[in-house]
Amino acid sequence: MANKETKQAPVESAPVRSSDNSLSIISVVLGTVSLLGPGLLLGIPAIIVGAIALKKQQGERGVSITGIATGAVSTLFSLIIIGFIIWGIIWGINNPEEMHDRRDMQMQQQERFDLQRS
Repeated sequence: MANKETKQAPVESAPVRSSDNSLSIISVVLGTVSLLGPGLLLGIPAIIVGAIALKKQQGERGVSITGIATGAVSTLFSLIIIGFIIWGIIWGINNPEEMHDRRDMQMQQQERFDLQRS
């Protein structure tokens, strides 16, 4: 009997996913907490950690995407709020006479209210 070598074609396998899903869970936790308040402080890290978890294929893909999405939403809301605050400050600096008029009107209303209570 002759020894015959048989060559087998290489078997392609699916990417190996690590069973460690800590990065994706951290991303979701950061994203969820960032929705409750500190949007920029925790939203940006949630996006970064979620992207790293996706790249390393750690944990469930959907969990990582959820962390990225919640981080992005909170970051966007924070940027909108900061934009409104900056706009209000700039508007107040450029229109000081309207700010004084409003304060005078509020003082007049307060005086009327005090007179009615007396």
